[in-house]
Amino acid sequence: MSFLRDPKRLVATLVAGVVGLLVLLDFTGPLPVVSFLAQTVLDWAALIAALALVVGLVNVAGNHIGRVTRRDTDWGYSLILLAAMVVVIVVGTLYPLQNPDGSLTFPSSLIEQPVRIVFSAVYTPLASSLLALLTFFSLSAALRAARRRTADALVIIMVALAVLVATALPQLELAPLIGDGLRWFSDYVVLAAARGLLIGAAIGALVAGVRVLLGFDQPYLDR
Repeated sequence: MSFLRDPKRLVATLVAGVVGLLVLLDFTGPLPVVSFLAQTVLDWAALIAALALVVGLVNVAGNHIGRVTRRDTDWGYSLILLAAMVVVIVVGTLYPLQNPDGSLTFPSSLIEQPVRIVFSAVYTPLASSLLALLTFFSLSAALRAARRRTADALVIIMVALAVLVATALPQLELAPLIGDGLRWFSDYVVLAAARGLLIGAAIGALVAGVRVLLGFDQPYLDR
């Protein structure tokens, strides 16, 4: 509780705690005053986030423009980033859309068709390629685990092989016994592990939120 001896840190901690409690109370029930204050705080947060996005965009663009003009190391990547940024901004804000009545209008949000086309044509293939590369890293990790010759490594390899075979050969799901076994494994074992991970993540997020509200953690002060 060293922040109690520092007025600036104390004010920041009180503001963060009060704002967090207001937003939490807004989810507990219909309280008009609390709902109004929470919505006001959320509007302020959205405005600050938008301004921070603009500042970050200008900062990133300025840094990479400087790298391109100075011909620094790997300046070609900076040029690609700037070109991609310009394309996404222009397509997402200035590309005309045709209404049902034949009139043209500009996109109103980033979920309109032009941006979706850019993501489908560029981002999705790149993301799929990067995910495909994980296969080789997974194979390397499996080989290293096999060299240890432990029970845990054997279980990991068997589960990984079962998942890979079931994914590569979807015809196995039509087999009487194998298909039932795969469905049982997916419905009980995989879902149980996934639920355990989600519960653990939720508890961790809850503990982190409580620590922020009580002032033990102060990410808004870079502490």
